[in-house]
Amino acid sequence: MTASAPTRPRAAEPLSPAAAHTRGAAASSRTAGVLRWTGLVVLCVIVLFPVYATLATAFLPAGDVARGDLLPDPRRMTLDNVRQALSVIPLLQQYLVSAAVTLLQTGAQLITGSLAAYALVFPSWRGRTAAFAVVVATLAIPGESVVIPNVETVSGLGLRDTVVAIALPYLCVAYPVFLLRQAFSTLPREVWEAARLDGAGHLRCLAHVVVPMTWPQLVTAALWSALSAWNGYFWPLLITDSPAHRTVQVGLAQLVAGEFGAPGVIYAGTLVVLAPTLLLVLLGQRFLVRGLAARIT
Repeated sequence: MTASAPTRPRAAEPLSPAAAHTRGAAASSRTAGVLRWTGLVVLCVIVLFPVYATLATAFLPAGDVARGDLLPDPRRMTLDNVRQALSVIPLLQQYLVSAAVTLLQTGAQLITGSLAAYALVFPSWRGRTAAFAVVVATLAIPGESVVIPNVETVSGLGLRDTVVAIALPYLCVAYPVFLLRQAFSTLPREVWEAARLDGAGHLRCLAHVVVPMTWPQLVTAALWSALSAWNGYFWPLLITDSPAHRTVQVGLAQLVAGEFGAPGVIYAGTLVVLAPTLLLVLLGQRFLVRGLAARIT
C-alpha cells in the first residue's frame, strides 16, 4: 500500500472588491448603531435624572436629603414632605383653579382656532391671505407687551382675582389657528364641496367633515393649549391677589420662597405640580406624534 500524500490547506481566496465593500459597510453600520444607541442612552439619562432626583428627594427625610444620596433606601421613604407642602400653601384649592383655567382655556382655543382655521381655508373671500398673515404676525408679538392693557381691561370689567380673569386673554391665540389652518389646508377640497352641495352648512361641514379627518392635529393643539394653560405663571400672578385664587405655578413659587431651607418640601410640591403634565404628555404622546407627523408630510 502506498501512503497518500498529505493534503495542503487551501489558501483563503481573496475577497472581491464588492464583497470587501459590503463587509466594510456592514461593520460601519454596526458601529454607527452602537454609537447611536449609546448617545440615546446618555441623552435619556441626562433628561430623566432631574425627574429621578425630584422623585427621590420628595420622599426622603431631611437628613437623607442633606447627605445627597443618589440611591435612597426605600425603607426610609416617607410622605411627610408632601403633607407639609400641602399644608404650607392651599395647593389643593390652587389645583382646582388650575384645572378650571386649563379646561376653559383649552376648550375656548380649540373652538376659536377651529372656526378661524375653517374660515381661512374653505370659504373664498377677499382678504383671506392678508388675514392669515396678520394671525401669523401676532406670533411675533411678545406677551409682556400687552400685559398692561390686559390688566386694565380685566380690572375694568370687574373680573380681577377670578378664574375668568386668568383665562380671558387667552381664549383665542394664534398658534392653534396656525396649526389647524395648516391641517385643514391638506384636506381634499372636493370633500367639502360635496358636503356643501348636499346642503350642509358651514358649522355642519366643520363638525362632521373637517374635524373627524383632522383629529390628530386637534389633539396636538389641545395638548399644547393645556400645557400652556397649566404652566402659566406671569399673568396669573399679576391678575390674582388671594392665594386661594392663584394657580399651582404661583403657589409653587411661593412654596420655594417660604420653604427655602427645606428642599424635600420644595421637591414634593414640584412633584405634585409636575404630575398632571407628565401624565398628560404620556397619555397623549401617540396623538402628539401623529399630529406633528401629519403636519410634516
